[in-house]
Amino acid sequence: MTEHRAIFKSAAAISTMTVFSRITGLLREVLIAGIFGTGPAAQAFFVAFRIPNMFRDILAEGAGNAAFVPVFCEYLLEKSRQKFQNLVNGLFAFVVTVSAAVTVTGVVFAVPLVHLIAPGFAADPEKLRLTIQLTQIVFPYLVLITVSAYLMSVANAMKSFAVPAASSVVFNGVMIACLAVLVRLDTPSRIYVLAWAVLLAGIAQVAFQVPSLLKHGIRLRPEAGRRHFWKEEGVAKVGRLIVPRIAGTSIYQLNIFVDTVFASLSAYAGEGAIAAIYYANRIIQLPFAIFGISFSNAALPRMSSAAAQKDISGLNKTLDVCLRGILVTILPVMLGILVFCGPIVEAVYRRGNFGVYSVSVTATALFFYSLGLLSYGGVRFLSHSFYAMQDTMTPVKTSSAALAANIIFNAFFIFILGLKIAGLALASSLAASLNFCLLYREISRRTGYRIRPLLEGFAVKVLAASAGCTAVSFLVWQVVFSSRATLLNLCASAVVAAGAYAGLLWGLGVPEFQKLIAWLIKRK
Repeated sequence: MTEHRAIFKSAAAISTMTVFSRITGLLREVLIAGIFGTGPAAQAFFVAFRIPNMFRDILAEGAGNAAFVPVFCEYLLEKSRQKFQNLVNGLFAFVVTVSAAVTVTGVVFAVPLVHLIAPGFAADPEKLRLTIQLTQIVFPYLVLITVSAYLMSVANAMKSFAVPAASSVVFNGVMIACLAVLVRLDTPSRIYVLAWAVLLAGIAQVAFQVPSLLKHGIRLRPEAGRRHFWKEEGVAKVGRLIVPRIAGTSIYQLNIFVDTVFASLSAYAGEGAIAAIYYANRIIQLPFAIFGISFSNAALPRMSSAAAQKDISGLNKTLDVCLRGILVTILPVMLGILVFCGPIVEAVYRRGNFGVYSVSVTATALFFYSLGLLSYGGVRFLSHSFYAMQDTMTPVKTSSAALAANIIFNAFFIFILGLKIAGLALASSLAASLNFCLLYREISRRTGYRIRPLLEGFAVKVLAASAGCTAVSFLVWQVVFSSRATLLNLCASAVVAAGAYAGLLWGLGVPEFQKLIAWLIKRK
């Protein structure tokens, strides 16, 4: 199986589940938007929900996955199965202990934590009180999602992708069921029910992954992990990798923290900015997760294996396949969002308490966030290249520079230019672009990888095809659907655009697309 086919096969398994996950996740956000809009309750919940999610990314999906998978792959290649099992149990005990300690600390110190992350809420005592209470309810979700992400790392190292990716569908399904009940309630307490629903959904997400790991012969025994924890050399290796990766992920989360701080200052960012950037990010995360995260999660084990075997050529080849893949999938989506940001927000969210103002501020944020889509994907792949080589310090350095830039951009755009929520989103996109450039410079120096061949011919053809299909979809939406912003009309326009895009890629002779079609036909 060639590199293209192997990565595509793994990414396809993740993408299939990710599509369901993001669609159900979007439905979850639509229900939340309809019930709470961008009002005080929504803002309080999103701040409360964001705090444990920040720590989740630091402890698990960001730092943990990048440190665990390379070492797991190394053990699977070079060590006995029992050694691998001991390492899994040891790290599992460690992950549970650390996440539980952070959770207890977060619940106890919820008051100063909320004051720190949303200082603008101090002007509204009721909103501040609600945010603190919701934070204390939601914080234990950190333990559940950290365990879930750890189980995903174990499964991915064993080249199992579908079930871990599907676990988020389970989470969203439970949340949707709870929200369906909330729709029929009309009391202030329903925001508390939403917070408790997060914990219930987290339990379901963890439980869903366990049977699949049992089928792969993995037995999670924390007590055994504690006995063997310090005896496994892989634990020390994970420790060396995870400490700088935690620093790097913390810097990424500090970007979110910075955005939240600025967004809470409604006098400068505009009323409802916290909720608006959350809703806009949910739409941006849909294509990024389907294409960017799925490809990167599928590629990390292959990159790690190549790095473990000192195969720099193989590592570069995998990186090149991934960057080509992200370009051919994300670029048309980015152009489509830029053109249709207003209709997309209106079709997805406008109902119930999500009115004209909410649509306007969310669409503005969506437009400027979409400018950074390619950079978000590129940063993920380039960072994974360093993680595969067990170098977690380089992404820390580039992320630090991007964080400093984000703070400067935010302050300049909001306080000096008065761009409000547009400035928040634009600052994030520019900071991500800077991070990508810095990472590319370092990977080029380290491995000799060059992006220029990709840009000279391939990118030009993809850009032409993307512009063509965007024009076709806009024409169909205007002429056939009379510019009515409904989900059905937008989906129909997108289907026509996808057909046009495929035809243009084929006609322009994009080799990767032609190989993919030939492989799909052959498999039939």
